[in-house]
Amino acid sequence: MKTPSLGFPGFLLFTAFLSTLSAKAAVFGVDDRVLITPSSSTYALSRSTAVAVLNALIEEQPNGTYSIATDSLEGMLCRDEKFADKQSLPYACSGFLVAPDLLVTAGHCMVNQGETRNEKAMYCEAYSSWVFDYMMDDQGRVKNQNIPADNHYRCKQIVYAVYESQAPFRDFAIVQLDRPVKGRSPWKLAENTAAANDILRMIGHPMGLPSVLSKNARVLENDPKSQYVRTNLDAFDGNSGSVVFNTKNEVVGLLVEGTPASWVKDPKLGCERLNKCDEKGYNCIEPWTDPARPQASSSIQRIAPVIEEILAFEKTRSP
Repeated sequence: MKTPSLGFPGFLLFTAFLSTLSAKAAVFGVDDRVLITPSSSTYALSRSTAVAVLNALIEEQPNGTYSIATDSLEGMLCRDEKFADKQSLPYACSGFLVAPDLLVTAGHCMVNQGETRNEKAMYCEAYSSWVFDYMMDDQGRVKNQNIPADNHYRCKQIVYAVYESQAPFRDFAIVQLDRPVKGRSPWKLAENTAAANDILRMIGHPMGLPSVLSKNARVLENDPKSQYVRTNLDAFDGNSGSVVFNTKNEVVGLLVEGTPASWVKDPKLGCERLNKCDEKGYNCIEPWTDPARPQASSSIQRIAPVIEEILAFEKTRSP
């Protein structure tokens, strides 16, 4: 079944629906998120990450370039909040390159529930565009206009996507692009998952922002029986599918979910403020009250099952 055309009302409904599935979390400890620019030390790494853009938000220009419709966060965030004056996509998922024509993102970005293989319609059509280098330039301007064709790729098929509400709770997707990506190196995938006290970083698009680096995070809980590793990465909606990597720049997982609620309404101003917790996931402005798991966290899907699916797909196209 094909996805209906997303006119403006349909887009709003679609966005509201998908937003219930996206990663939520908060700032843990010091908010050390930074916007990535061409002069950043992580610029080379960020070039192998991409953002999924809804069809309604991207347009091809007569000269063969593309433009993305963005808007300021000032209409939602209080003006003194970090990045409140920056441009944002109304809805986004993050992804990262793992082979010349394959990228990985969160499962809930590509399937409503359960699993799917070799899907060419549905979410592949709704998120037909994957854009690289959606970031700020060194002058503080967002690169959302005159996007070169070599930065724009289409979804050829969803090789595999899984989003489970029951054990083992897997949440990842592998997307094949319409052609090999030029001038960008696939990420190296770690052989081992993140361990206690490992320092982690993440690149993605929280709140639909241009590329953001979240740094100086650590593992809070690593239960070997769980698909998830719980961390204190600063994360928000839009970080779903963001690459999480160690000090060797090896991928240990991808951001898929988090607690508590990301926003706290300012009772005087009526605008939204970022929810903040201490670095261990306690003492949040708006508390996380689940008695079974009182510690708030950002959860990353382990990379091991992702590697298994990538290898299985590569075997099907080996000569």
